[in-house]
Amino acid sequence: MDDLSFEDAFGRLEDTISRLESGGLTMDEMVARFEEGMALVKLCYRRLDGAEARVRLLTEEAFEGEDPRSREEASEAVDQPG
Repeated sequence: MDDLSFEDAFGRLEDTISRLESGGLTMDEMVARFEEGMALVKLCYRRLDGAEARVRLLTEEAFEGEDPRSREEASEAVDQPG
């Protein structure tokens, strides 16, 4: 499961939730699906944390040695519609 992309893991998580919500599962099947879902949630969080760390690193590298206010100005420019 660790080799899944965020998108694949999230898609499987959605499927797992649908199966749980649809009913018709035995208690053992529900527990197994819940366990699978929790593993997928953890994987999604790891993928998101990794992406956030990469974005933070790229941002820091882009503004290395510059006045910190440059970051704020660049962020504000991105946030404002165009």
